[in-house]
Formats: sequence, C-alpha cells, structure tokens
Amino acid sequence: MDESPLESSGQLELKRKEDQSSSHSHGITETGIVSERELSRELGFKEALSIGLGGTIGGGVFSVLGIAAGFAGPAAILSFAFGGVLALLIGYSYSKLALRYQSAGGSYTYAKEAFGKYFGGAFGWLLWTGYIASCSLYAYTFGAFFAHMVLPEKLLHHASLVSAIFAFVLIALSTIINLVGVKETGKSQNIIVLIKVIILVSFVAITIPAVIKNIIDPNITYLKPFFADAEGNKLDLVTGLAMAVVGTSLLFVAFEGMELIPNASEEVQNPEKNIPKSIYGTVIIATIIYLLVAFTAIGGTDYTIFANDPEKAEYALAIAATPILGAARFIIVSVGALFSTASAFNASLFGSSRMTYVMARDKIFPRFFQTVSKKSRVPYISILTISGVTLVFTLVLDLAQIAQLASSIFLILFAIISLSSLVLRKKIKANFIIPLLGFIMALSLLGIFIWHLINQVKKFGDTNAKLTLILLPILIVVMIIGSIVTIKLQERSKKISG
Repeated sequence: MDESPLESSGQLELKRKEDQSSSHSHGITETGIVSERELSRELGFKEALSIGLGGTIGGGVFSVLGIAAGFAGPAAILSFAFGGVLALLIGYSYSKLALRYQSAGGSYTYAKEAFGKYFGGAFGWLLWTGYIASCSLYAYTFGAFFAHMVLPEKLLHHASLVSAIFAFVLIALSTIINLVGVKETGKSQNIIVLIKVIILVSFVAITIPAVIKNIIDPNITYLKPFFADAEGNKLDLVTGLAMAVVGTSLLFVAFEGMELIPNASEEVQNPEKNIPKSIYGTVIIATIIYLLVAFTAIGGTDYTIFANDPEKAEYALAIAATPILGAARFIIVSVGALFSTASAFNASLFGSSRMTYVMARDKIFPRFFQTVSKKSRVPYISILTISGVTLVFTLVLDLAQIAQLASSIFLILFAIISLSSLVLRKKIKANFIIPLLGFIMALSLLGIFIWHLINQVKKFGDTNAKLTLILLPILIVVMIIGSIVTIKLQERSKKISG
C-alpha cells in the first residue's frame, strides 16, 4: 500500500535528522541547523495563496499582454483562456505531487523522484534559470512602469537608465524582505497581493462600461474583427485560433506562479489541505482577472500600436487605459503594475531560494547554498545569489528576450512535471488522463512557440527570437553538463571522505 503524505513527510523529517547527525559526526557544523527542522512552518492558506497569486499576477498581465496583443490581436483574450486551461491541468499534477513529496525543492524534487538524480539535477538547473528569467521579467517591468510614471515626456529618452535604477531598487528591497524571515515574507505578500487585486478589479470596473460602448459603436474597431493580424486585417477562424494559441505560448510565463506554492510545502501549515486549495485558487483567480483585464485593455485601445512599436509593450496596460482614464492612467495602472511586479518578484525569489536550498541539500548545487541563517532561518546565500544573477539578466536583456526565454523554459518544465505525474501516478494516486493532457498541451505549445521563433527569424530577421533560439539549447546543454559534473564531484568527494 502507498504511504500517506504524512508518513512520507515523517520519513523525510527523520532522514534529515539522521543526515544532521551524520554531518556532526564528521566534524561539520551546519550554520543552518538551528532546530529539528531547517525551515519553519509559519505559512497558512492565505500566505500560500498570496505566494501563488503574487508570482502569477505580475509582469504577464502588464507587459506580456502587449506582446501577445501585438501578435494575436483581440484574440489575445483567448490566449489567456487557453493558458488558464493548461495551468489547471498542470496544477492537478502539482497538487498530487506536492502532497506525496513535501519538499521545498518542488518541481526539482518531483523530476528527481520520477527520473533519477541525474535528470532531476539537470531539470533543477534549468528550473533555476527559469526562475531567474521570470524574476528578471518582473524587475524589468517594475522599472519600466516606474520610469514612465515619474519621467516627464521630454526626458523619456532617459527611460532605460531610470528603469534600470528602479529595477535595482526592487531587487534590493525584496532581497531584504526575504532575508528578514518567512513570516515577514508571507505578511508582505498578503498586503501587496490584496492591494494589486483591488487595483486591477477597480481598473476593470471603471473601464468596462466604456469598452461595452466601444463594442456597440460601429465606428470603433478595437475588438473588431476579433481574429486579426498585427495590422488589423481580418483572419479566418482557423488562422485566428492558431494565432491565439501562439499568443498563449508567448505569455505562458504569466501562469508560472502556481509552481511556487509547492516550494513552500515545508513551510505551509496543514499542507494536505492548504496546498491543493492554494494551487487551484491561484489558477482560477488569476485566469479570471487576466480575462477581464485583457478584455477591457484591448477593448479600450488600438492594439496594433504594440506591434508597430514594441517598446510600448513594456507598459501596455497603461497605454490601453489612456483613452478611457485619460491623465489618471499612470496613477491607477502604474501603481497596480508596481504592486503586481513587486509581489511577483518577491514570491519568485522566495520559491527559487527554497529550491536552491534543497538542491544544495541533495548535493546538486554547491554545499554553501544550504546554509540557513540562525536568526531568521532562511537560506540567505541562495537569496543573495539569485538576486545578484537576476540583476545581471535584467540589465543585459530586454523585455522580449526575457519573456521569450522564460516562457520557453517553463513550457519545458511543465511538460516534464506532467510526465513526472504520469510516471509516479500510482504513488501519488493521480488520474491518468489529466497529466497526459497537460503533457501533450505543454509539449504542443512548446513546438508552436519554437515554430513561431523560427518564423520570426526567417520572415523579419527578429534578433530577439534569434537570441532565444540560440540561448535555449545552450542553456539546456550547460544545465545537463553542470548537473553531471556536480554530481560526479560530490560522489568523488564522498568516496574520499569515506
């Protein structure tokens, strides 16, 4: 008979205590071991949901919306709907896996359990890179909105510099919050997420009457035709739906936040109840908000400006609100964007630092990443390292490059998670069909996404698409080599010390 999640958690805890004793017997003193548990269960359902929503409703709805709308037109609304369906399928696998394997390693742990330590190690390295890309997306978007909010129009040529400064400020502040402690991180997420949801709901409530008038008015064509290309030309149903699917592949990073919840499974109270509820709650709430915001945003402006001027995609929602909200657009929308991207970054930094901690504990990452603060009981070296690498990504890459890289990585990762759920379905008591559908859809979206990038390079010489096509395979190869080398070195070190 399969073990219950509680039995599995208890065995995991016992193993940690044994590992701790073994470390001390070899003369090793772990900074991070301050009690029977390295990490502390201080997060309730609200905090877990806030981590999920914080990481989900971030850069996607504020900036990637512009990229998707510039490509798929009004059908970008469907792109969010398709993304929500796939996210629910993936969420099912996560909820089952998280109950069986309660580990801060999250996705990395599941891949390792399904396919072994070498594949799990490579997967963990790739996931780590995906976290860095998503953190960079949020920091970049935060900086872009802040720069365009504070700079007068005559000084917008300095926007890149100012954007970089404010991106740095966000990274620094979130790093400090995460270093203070788990409870403080959870509390800050509750407040930030509540504020941004209120702002987004208010935005929808204020703008939706004007959008409905636009739909009725035959002279306004913001949502007409619904299936159209970047120039506004009408497309047939099949082509229009295909463009919407491509749009989903471009913006799927907007749904990655649910993946952060399992990373907090060692710090969530009553995980058997709270983890599934928070995962499904995150996907459903985020999808509803995305659909409403996309409908009101695209219905309130000419979406073709995002295709003709990609830089405007960086603050697409503020531009979309201009015809309806006028001069108040940046006060309302930009504040919402700042809170959204700040909470997304905060949640992503939290989740990625926990996964790095577990990978170090499993000897996939260098041992010093396992170090935990005696006072706050957080993996501070992991937090500081991720923040530093994120800053480099944010300063070197632009929005399109970051978004494309993040989306492609997470499509790979979610396909593997669904496959892991299939492989482990008897142990986790999972349905066969749901993970299979998740795997097929994620893999199909990845294929469509790669086809889109190749097409962009061939037709338009798109340098962003070309860079993504170059970076992605290089990253995968580097991750595989890095995983194998690290594991081999750790095994060799163990033999020598033994």
